[in-house]
Amino acid sequence: MKKWKTTNNCEIYQITNGRANSYLVMDNDISIMVDTGIKNSYKVVMEKLDDFLDGNDLSYLVLTHSHYDHVGNASMLKERYKTKIIIQKSEAEYIMNPKSQLIPHGTNLATRVGLGLLMRIKSKLNKFLNFEAVEPDILTNNDHSISSNCYLIPTPGHSQGSMSLIVDDEVALVGDAMFGVFWWSVFPPFADDVPIMIRSWGKLLNTGSKLFLPGHGTENSRELLEKQYNKYKVKYP
Repeated sequence: MKKWKTTNNCEIYQITNGRANSYLVMDNDISIMVDTGIKNSYKVVMEKLDDFLDGNDLSYLVLTHSHYDHVGNASMLKERYKTKIIIQKSEAEYIMNPKSQLIPHGTNLATRVGLGLLMRIKSKLNKFLNFEAVEPDILTNNDHSISSNCYLIPTPGHSQGSMSLIVDDEVALVGDAMFGVFWWSVFPPFADDVPIMIRSWGKLLNTGSKLFLPGHGTENSRELLEKQYNKYKVKYP
């Protein structure tokens, strides 16, 4: 299991990987889960959390956005660990009513064509994207402090209400604001508003973070993000 540790001894563990990443942040006695993975990863998530929490509740569950591969186990986590769910206000309706979930736009020809084909079988697509509805506990629109070392910032672009967790101003857990699939690029295959997403990259760089943990793939370095930001901010001013 991958692990990262910050200067102030915050520990970050990768709980799921593959189709979707989820992470557990331990800041002293405060535990923060970031995203939940897809619904069928429930068993893996629970086994790992049971070991880490050792009978304690999960303090917070941060949902970086409302897409099915990030919120699939939210309802079960809330029930099992009495956790408080934090999500951006504009994303809340989609976890309370999964059938209202919006599909993000493709950012390249392949993803645009693929989505067009999937939309022709929307009934099957909706079944694939389904997850259990859940009520959020904390809604935020702006920066939001969770603990002495952890805070949330809005990072829209992939979706209107996407947000990222900043840990100790060293590590940013960014959901789908960027991808970690290709060593040369952080550009995600889906985003509702690319120019706004690029500006969110600038906000993430302004935190001073050196490492960026995405919802898909492996960690991105500050050097790679700076290179990508400088490239795309010219294209999308």
